[in-house]
Amino acid sequence: MSDSNSITAITSPFAREVCMPEARQLNDVVVELEARHSESQERFSRASDGTYKKIICMAAAKGDWNKASSYDKTHPNWISTPLTMDGDTALHIAVRMEKIKFVEKLVKRTNKKDMEIRRVDGNTVFCLAAISGNVKIARILCEKNPELVWIKGHEEKLPIQLASSAGQLHMVEFLFQRIQQFNNINLLPFQDIVNLFFLTLTNNIYTASKSLLEKKPGLACIENEDGITALQLLAKSSFQKHASGYKDFLRSLFERIEEEEEEDQLVQSRKTSKAMFEAAKSGNIIILDFIFNYNPNLFMEVNSKGQSILHIAILYRKGSVYRLIFTKGSYKNVLVQHIDLEGNNILHLAGKFAVEERFGSPTHQALICSEELWFKEVEKITPPTFKNMKNHDGMTPIELFYEKHKRSSEKAVEEVNGISNTFIVVATLIITLGITGALTIRTNPVGPKSILFCDDIWYMIFILSIGVGVSFCASSVLLFTSVILPSTWRLTGGYVYSRITRMTIGYLFLYASALVMGLFSTMSGVVLVYDFLPGWVFYSIFPLCVMPAFAFVCFSYYSLYIAARLLRVFFQECAAMVLSIMGIDYNWPLFYLE
Repeated sequence: MSDSNSITAITSPFAREVCMPEARQLNDVVVELEARHSESQERFSRASDGTYKKIICMAAAKGDWNKASSYDKTHPNWISTPLTMDGDTALHIAVRMEKIKFVEKLVKRTNKKDMEIRRVDGNTVFCLAAISGNVKIARILCEKNPELVWIKGHEEKLPIQLASSAGQLHMVEFLFQRIQQFNNINLLPFQDIVNLFFLTLTNNIYTASKSLLEKKPGLACIENEDGITALQLLAKSSFQKHASGYKDFLRSLFERIEEEEEEDQLVQSRKTSKAMFEAAKSGNIIILDFIFNYNPNLFMEVNSKGQSILHIAILYRKGSVYRLIFTKGSYKNVLVQHIDLEGNNILHLAGKFAVEERFGSPTHQALICSEELWFKEVEKITPPTFKNMKNHDGMTPIELFYEKHKRSSEKAVEEVNGISNTFIVVATLIITLGITGALTIRTNPVGPKSILFCDDIWYMIFILSIGVGVSFCASSVLLFTSVILPSTWRLTGGYVYSRITRMTIGYLFLYASALVMGLFSTMSGVVLVYDFLPGWVFYSIFPLCVMPAFAFVCFSYYSLYIAARLLRVFFQECAAMVLSIMGIDYNWPLFYLE
């Protein structure tokens, strides 16, 4: 039925009900019905259009190419049509969902212009790939349209900037390779080049930073949005040992700084001085070494608080910087004389509590032990007249140390006492087991050769291991007992350190006794008691006896390392005391905990 016939059929009842069937009234009715009909058709079209967009969205999200491509005949422009309120095309959705095969097929049918379509937030498909970090998809898009690398996205940021903000370091490296490959970086505005330069520094891509610096030497002294130069940015972070190109970039950076004009040298020296103090705070000795070679006089500079680089090294407990200063000739002799604006000398700063950001250990005893060692180390280089000098608050260095560390030292004493009590219980248990084993071992007649050795050799191994183990345990108990008493902190240096040293030696004695008795006493006792068993049983037990020793070393290697460093300090002090009695003055190499 045609539309005119339908309208006639529909309007005929109305015509019969009209009191005055004039032509004008009939025309009004017809117009109204036609408007309703066109509106219903439009609604149906919109519903149909929304349905197909939803289906394509789901197909792109799932990577269903057959479903999406089935609309080629009915909706041939589905590839470039925005499918969502955010302006997503099928390619945007597939890239975000990382459907690589779907993206490959879709890119082949997409022209370059459609690949540059932006979402509502300003991101292209390539920006989304950069944010997701999927290098495979980024490579597919770049091969079709290399210019996507330069098209900015959200907040007018380049794709490489968006990748960096998302923490996608592999993507950042890939994008910079693409930028270098096309060699058209000079087409960028200078501010974009600056942002790219600092971005490579932030992501530790120093080979790329050097490449940009060689093309744009002015980047050496330029500041970023935060007013920080490249040297100051690097100085804020510790040296990356395994970062390739770090030293080469620094060498190139200082060469560009030296090429600055004379009128800019004063400004640059101030910036370099700020970078020096930042490097001292972070412990970046590589930058400090470069600065010293660039301008040795900068080591004599002081900051706004009147503190020299030596003051900063002591205040932030940076042992590497402390050592570096002492390798720079007579500079240390001048730096130890500096007094800051608050009247503090270097020993006052050693008496202050270290900056909190340095510590990652939750235990007070490790913290206070390190503090005491630092104070003793700095005291060695402090001039005698400075040791009793009072600052503007009227405090000497030792008084300042006592006041700042008293509460933490009391907590450290409590922690050490608690650990020592636990070790005493363990040591007592091991002594009991050892003595019980020695008294209850069965004494069989000495027979011929059994497993590996004769019975008399096994008896000797057993009794000696028991004796050594019990002696070590008894020594550890005495050391732990000496740690517990006395229980108050005195106004003397090295109080917590001496306790921890005794506890460490007791700890080593305890574990040595456990290993000796666990390995030798257990194995020899089993052989002597169960010598009637076949040999393969004992050979199976040998590895089981050795396993605890390996497990202890594997899980406690860091504790053993710390113990070794503490013992080294202890034995150095003992040796120094003996040498001083003999009239020999020997300066040991600098050693302290960081």
